[in-house]
Amino acid sequence: MSLKKYTMDDVKKDEVIWKNLVAQNEIALLKSCLKSKDYSKPYDLAEKNAWIIRTLRDKKQRYKFDSCKNLVLIGSGMYPYSMFDVHRQYPNIYQIGIEIDKNRCVISKKLIAASPCKDKIKIVNISAIDYDYSWLGIDDLVFISVDVDSKKIIEKIIKTSKAQVNICAPYDKTWLRNLISSFS
Repeated sequence: MSLKKYTMDDVKKDEVIWKNLVAQNEIALLKSCLKSKDYSKPYDLAEKNAWIIRTLRDKKQRYKFDSCKNLVLIGSGMYPYSMFDVHRQYPNIYQIGIEIDKNRCVISKKLIAASPCKDKIKIVNISAIDYDYSWLGIDDLVFISVDVDSKKIIEKIIKTSKAQVNICAPYDKTWLRNLISSFS
C-alpha cells in the first residue's frame, strides 16, 4: 500500500497488530520456558539491560537507580522481564507492577512467586489512572510501558507524587516511526 492510501484507521489497525505481536512473542517464550513447570526459569532468562534499565542508560541517567527506593512499572504485562532485570542489578529497589489485565496479572504473579524477587516485586491489578502514586518520593521512578496510552497517567503522577516519570524504551510511537519508514 502506498503512503498516500494509508489512513488513520490503518495506523490504528497496525498498532493493534503490533501490540498483539508483542503479546504473542511473550506467550511463545513463556510456553517454551514453562513446559517443565519450572516457573523460576523466566527470571533466569530475562534479558540483561531490558527496557527499564535501557531507558535511563539511553538518557545517561542510570545513576538514578542508585538512590531509587521504589520503582513503578505501568503496563507490566504477563512477563515482567524488565522488572526481573532491575531486581538482578538493583536488588534493593522495591518494585510495583501495574497491570490492567487480570489474566496477565495472574501469570505475572506466578512467575514472581517462583523467583528470587518474590519479596521485592508486587503486581497490582488496577487501571494506572486509578492507582495512588502519592506515596512515591523524589528519588523514586515511574516507567510507563510504550504500549500504554500515557498522557492522562503522566498528568496524574506529576500532580500527585514527587516521582520521576519515564516512557520506557523503545519509546512512545517508535513502532509508528518504524512503520512509516517502511514506506520509504
